[in-house]
Amino acid sequence: MPRKPRIKDINTESLAPGDPVTTVMAMLLPVHSAMTLEWLVDATATAAERTVNAAYTFVYFEEDDGALAYRAPASDTRRRGVQRAIDAFGVSALTSKIDPATATAIAEALESPTPVNANAGELLRGLVDDGSATKAQAALGVDSVSLVKLESAGERLGALLLLHVGTPNLEHVRLLGEHVACAAVNLRQAQAAPEASTADVVRTVFDARKTEIELQRELMRAERYRREASICVIEATNLRLLRERFGPGLVEGLYDRVGQALAQHSRDIDVLGQYKSSGYTMILSEASPEAAALATTRLLAIAQEAARDANVPGLELHLAAGHATYPADGKATDAVFAAAERRMYAAAA
Repeated sequence: MPRKPRIKDINTESLAPGDPVTTVMAMLLPVHSAMTLEWLVDATATAAERTVNAAYTFVYFEEDDGALAYRAPASDTRRRGVQRAIDAFGVSALTSKIDPATATAIAEALESPTPVNANAGELLRGLVDDGSATKAQAALGVDSVSLVKLESAGERLGALLLLHVGTPNLEHVRLLGEHVACAAVNLRQAQAAPEASTADVVRTVFDARKTEIELQRELMRAERYRREASICVIEATNLRLLRERFGPGLVEGLYDRVGQALAQHSRDIDVLGQYKSSGYTMILSEASPEAAALATTRLLAIAQEAARDANVPGLELHLAAGHATYPADGKATDAVFAAAERRMYAAAA
């Protein structure tokens, strides 16, 4: 007998007594914070797993001709999970365009006002023959398949195909579909009209290697003209924990927002770049130790304003900052960075 995927049955154990919908909605919060459609698919799969015991989730968006186009999740973990289901069914129909005209059960489900739940052979008729579908369902250890349309303001956007362990709560399936549709509409609108400043900011944030090269040049100029030069280092100390809890999509989006805020409040002569993989370095041209200390206080306050996602409880970067100045704290880049790090760690202690 195939071993079923280990998914906790939240429908009977984890939901707060008397208030199941509120609990489900809390689990859907990350769906609304996805930065791309691929990460929306990832967040949807996680929410489906936790709210309706969906071991495998397929997300489709409707095209102009009515076909349903499969959208792959962003993370490798979710991609591998979906691939297991694809291999079990032995067809590419689930991950290519689905034409409802050739899949009558799916066409009927798309017209239904409520989610449709059935066995794989029934719901996937026209895509997979009944015998193969039944074998695949058994091999995957799932008990049923649901389809819920994604619809917003009367417009159909696509559908979710969910492979469940156990019997799903169809009201929770419906609620999941509504939230994913709402998030997809908001995300598409945001992508259709991006702020011009965002593109400009991206071009001003150097990677860590480029930042070090720029600092070397700045120190050479400072030495040549006998001037001072400073840096400010700001690090997110809880990145790893947040990635484990919320996933990389949400956390990296918040991390990027901090960088955008810093770039928008930097001087034209300053340089902003990555610090390791967990923070940012600002090269403060011709700044004295006193000026660097003031700038660090100001930049940390700006970063902290951008380091929290009000829509996702608990999603907040913990930031620490330090500064250093050439030549007082050292004459080489590693010495200047080390001095800034010492002050940062002392401030965080």
